[in-house]
Amino acid sequence: METIEKYFLHPGYIFVSDQPYLIHTVLGSCVSVCLWDCRNRFGGMNHFIYDKAKGGAKNSKYGNVSTSYIIRLMLEMGSHRTDLRAHIMGGGENPMLDSSIGRDNAAIAEKIIRENKIAIASKDVGGNSGRKVIFNNESGEILIYAVTNVRKSDWH
Repeated sequence: METIEKYFLHPGYIFVSDQPYLIHTVLGSCVSVCLWDCRNRFGGMNHFIYDKAKGGAKNSKYGNVSTSYIIRLMLEMGSHRTDLRAHIMGGGENPMLDSSIGRDNAAIAEKIIRENKIAIASKDVGGNSGRKVIFNNESGEILIYAVTNVRKSDWH
């Protein structure tokens, strides 16, 4: 386990690999979906900022684009939907702001995963805490730390 590569996933990006990685990110109102292929033992993670692309700006900052694309990447790499397991996390709310962005982000991720008939292995969404997430794309294990203050060192 000491030699496993690490990859920090920035907001608005997707990372999928058939090589072993510890993929980590930090979430507030953003959401990440980790997909793991339990047969082929590989997976990936997305990290999106907004629920839906508006006005033709279709990129991985948007959950409807990002979640659909990570599924497509996994299928192109040889996965079958029946072998995929999803972890959905993030979507925290800031009580100081009157915004539903976290809820909307979590809802779009779950909607797309369910529409694609992918099993949800775990879900940790909502609440007032941020999350530091570490996903082992070889074993499918995920570690989620609830955080109230994000430190600069959490980002790398």
